[in-house]
Amino acid sequence: MVDTTQIRAARKFGPGYFIREEMELREWTQGDLADVMGITPKHLNTILREKQPLTIEIARLLGEVFNTSAQYWINIDTAYRLWKEEGKTEKEVAADIKGMIFERMPINDMIKKGWLLPYEQLDELKEQVMEFWGMKSLDFSHLDTNLLPCLTRKSEAYNQYNASYALTWYRKARLVAETKRPRHYNPQKLKALYENLHSFTVSDGGINKFLNELNDAGVIFFVLPHLSKTYLDGAAFFSGSNPVIVYTGRYKRIDNFWFTVAHEIAHIIKHINDKTPFILDNFSNKERSRIEDEANELAARMLKHLEITAFLEPYLSYLTTSRVEECADKYEIHPSVIIGKLAHDGKISYANQPLYNENVLELISNDFKVV
Repeated sequence: MVDTTQIRAARKFGPGYFIREEMELREWTQGDLADVMGITPKHLNTILREKQPLTIEIARLLGEVFNTSAQYWINIDTAYRLWKEEGKTEKEVAADIKGMIFERMPINDMIKKGWLLPYEQLDELKEQVMEFWGMKSLDFSHLDTNLLPCLTRKSEAYNQYNASYALTWYRKARLVAETKRPRHYNPQKLKALYENLHSFTVSDGGINKFLNELNDAGVIFFVLPHLSKTYLDGAAFFSGSNPVIVYTGRYKRIDNFWFTVAHEIAHIIKHINDKTPFILDNFSNKERSRIEDEANELAARMLKHLEITAFLEPYLSYLTTSRVEECADKYEIHPSVIIGKLAHDGKISYANQPLYNENVLELISNDFKVV
């Protein structure tokens, strides 16, 4: 009698095999298909190599391009992955699980920051990861379905891999926000405070005064360091009925703090809604979008950028600190904001940025920092 428990199902081919067949029928290159699907060639290459399960979004795109249903591609992918799991040793399964977790989350950095505890057994890690995400089982598909599209719609700079680390940071920010007990949100008070933001930049202890006023307006603010490979500067979202602003302190300059806060308030006032539930900002990314341009313009208005440029333009060939301070006094704006603005516009060297700047994290009260 044959022991049927030892018989493995016939080899299944993954979606990459069938996508290549469709490409050959049409005589398309990978570049052609990536262009048609609206994704990067690098992203398409990972799909063809079947490195991870297809997302619903990608299955829908494949269905549109090849005139099939999205379910057709999901079924192929599911059957392939079930086949792959058969016959694996316990060690191989454990390696797969650990690899999946580390691909999605910067575990070592999270342990270093105290967001997760050190572990010895894989089950200990799995339990912490599921608790972190509020999962009943280890399944990251909800990130691909619910969160990833919110990032990729906003910016092509995010792909399925570096976005996962950013979403991990965002999850931590949401968990922190849920521990706060804010006052009732007053949009009118926030707008009035925003219009007067520049004066806080030159006020004695102005940073903490402004943050306390934000709190009085019902806006949650805290500092949460960015995770490795995320390069985030700030974020804006709502926790319940209260807006949340998070600052990472990636650049520890006073001018960066004020611009980030002004930028995120602009997002709260103009952009956060059901279609855009959160925005994660990386100011090193040069990619432009309508909402980022709008937030930049509004932040620039609150920080007197036009006035700064008009006042100092005649003196840029031989700019002195006394002229900068004269401008700062005239428009009630911190000199570091002036230097930062001029350096950003290429009017002066970035080497001048340390002028008038201190480590802003040392100026922010510990009440606003995540320990």
